[in-house]
Amino acid sequence: MIFWRAILFLTLIVSASAQVPGVQAQNNPNRIGVTTHFSQGWPISLIDRATFIGVGTIRDSLHWPDIEKSPGVYDFSIKKTQHITSACAAGMTVLLGIEPRNPLYDSKLTAHSPGAQLAYANYIKAIADRYPGCVVAIEVGNEINGSGGMTGPAATARAASHTALLKAVFQRVKPSHPDIAILGGSTNAIGTGFLKSLFAAGALDFMDGVAIHPYRRDPEAVDWEIGRLKDAMQEAGKLRPIWVTEFSRDFVQPADASIFFLKMLSLMQSAGVKDIYWYALIDQIWFPTMGLLTLKGAEKPGSRAFSYAANHLVPKGLARRIDHADPALFHFRYGPTTHIIWGTRRTISVGPNARFRDAEGNMIPNMSEVSETPVIVEGTTTLQFGNAEILADSQYGFPNAPLSWFARNKSGALIPLSPIDWKWTSYLGNKAVPQMIVNPAGIGPSGKYSSLVRYTADRSTAAIASFCLAPLGKFGDGVTAAIQHNGKQIWSGPVGILSGKRAAHVPLRLQVGDNVDLVLSPNANAGGDRMAYRFRISLSALDIADC
Repeated sequence: MIFWRAILFLTLIVSASAQVPGVQAQNNPNRIGVTTHFSQGWPISLIDRATFIGVGTIRDSLHWPDIEKSPGVYDFSIKKTQHITSACAAGMTVLLGIEPRNPLYDSKLTAHSPGAQLAYANYIKAIADRYPGCVVAIEVGNEINGSGGMTGPAATARAASHTALLKAVFQRVKPSHPDIAILGGSTNAIGTGFLKSLFAAGALDFMDGVAIHPYRRDPEAVDWEIGRLKDAMQEAGKLRPIWVTEFSRDFVQPADASIFFLKMLSLMQSAGVKDIYWYALIDQIWFPTMGLLTLKGAEKPGSRAFSYAANHLVPKGLARRIDHADPALFHFRYGPTTHIIWGTRRTISVGPNARFRDAEGNMIPNMSEVSETPVIVEGTTTLQFGNAEILADSQYGFPNAPLSWFARNKSGALIPLSPIDWKWTSYLGNKAVPQMIVNPAGIGPSGKYSSLVRYTADRSTAAIASFCLAPLGKFGDGVTAAIQHNGKQIWSGPVGILSGKRAAHVPLRLQVGDNVDLVLSPNANAGGDRMAYRFRISLSALDIADC
C-alpha cells in the first residue's frame, strides 16, 4: 500500500467540529462504485480521477482507533477525514466499512462485550450525525467468515457476536438516521452457509442489507449463488437487499478486466443487486492488476468499461436477463433497446439501426455470431438468434440441464451431487462424499470416488464430446480422465502435474436419451488432484473445449 498525503484545497477545509453539509444521494437508485483506501494514505487528487470516470460512490473507511483515542471523544479533524469531506463535496455518496476493533475496548479484539459493542455503536452514530446524506451505508466488519475477520471471543461465537453487534448499532443509529443502511454479514465470497448461521441467530432483524465479496475466476454462476443467498433469507423470513461491496480478480491482460466487469455487472444486476463496488480504484503493490486506474491514476480498459456502464447502462435501470431456454446464452437488456450478449456460438441478427460496442464502449463492426466475448447492442428491440452450435457447456451451463453432476463409487453406482451451502462459495456435493466439491471453477475425485459430469441428449445428431483439464494443485498423482458413451469408454488418458493441461475430443452419434460422461478417477494416491475443467458437447469441431 502507498502511504502518502495530499494538501486539500482550502475551499474544502472545514473545522473539526463542523457538520459536513449533506449532499443528495444519486438520483438513480442503482449504485456502482469503487473501493478506495484514502484512509490508508491514497492522495486526495484521486477523487477527481474517480469523478472523471463516472464514479458516484466510494467504499472506504474511518478507522475507529484513529478517530476515538479517548473514550467517547471523536477527532474528526480534516487531516483524518479529508477523503470523506472531499468525496461529499464532489457529490459522491460514501459507504464506510468499519472494523469493530479499538485498543480502548476489549483489548483491541473484535468488540464482544456489551460495553465495547455500545462504544462501537456510538461511534457509528457519530459518523452518521456528521455526514448526513453523504455516508449512505455502514458495513459492520469485513470478511467475517475468514480467519482474521473476527478475533478473540467473538471468533468463537461468530453468529451470536455479530448479531449482538448489529443489534447495538441498529438500535443506536436507526432511530435518528433511518435512511442510513446498516450492512451485516460481509463475507469473502458468497458464504451462504455461514450467513445462514447469522440469519438463524436473528441478524436479519438488525441489518438493512447483506454485504458480500464475490471474488471468483469466472463471472458465470454468480447469479446462481446470489439466488441461493436470497432463498436462504426468504427461508429465514426476511429478504434484505444484497450489496456487493467488493468484487474483482487478478488479470493477465488489462483488457480482461473490462470483459469481466461487464459480465459481472449484468449477472449481478439481473439477480437483483442494486449496489455494486469494484475493488479497487487503482492498482496496488499487493494487487497490481485489479485497479480501474494504474498506480499513478492513468486509465486502463477497466476504467473505460466502468465509465461506459456508469453513464450509459446503469441509468437505464437494472439489467434484466432474457430467457431463451438455453443456459449458455447470456442476453441481458437495459431499458427497451440496449442489450448485453455473450455465450456459446450461434448466429444473431438485429434491426437495421443497431450499433455494436465492445465492453469498453468502443464502436465495433456489426457481429453475425455470438461469442464468449460480451458485446453491447444498442438501438434495437429486434434480436433473433440461430440454433446453438454447442449443446452443453459445463462453465456456462452450471448447474443446469442438460448437464448433471455425480460421484461414482468403485462398483459404478452413481451418487447425485446437489447444491451445498457452506462457509465459502456454494457448490455441488453430497454428504456421503464430503471432500468432493464441484463448481464451475474446479472438479476432482474424492478418496475412492470418481467425479462425473453427464450430458443427456435431447436430440439425435452427430456431435463431438470434448474437454479441457488443468491441474490446480501442486501435489497429487493426477487422475485418469475418460469419456464414456452410454457406459462404454471411448477415450481415456492421464492428467496430472507432470502432464499439465490436457484437452481431448471424440466424435459421437447421439440418440435421444443417450448419456455422455466425463469421468475423473483417482489414481493410487487420493488428494491434491482438483482440476480446472470444461466439458462440452458440440456440433462442430470449431467449438471443442480448448485449453
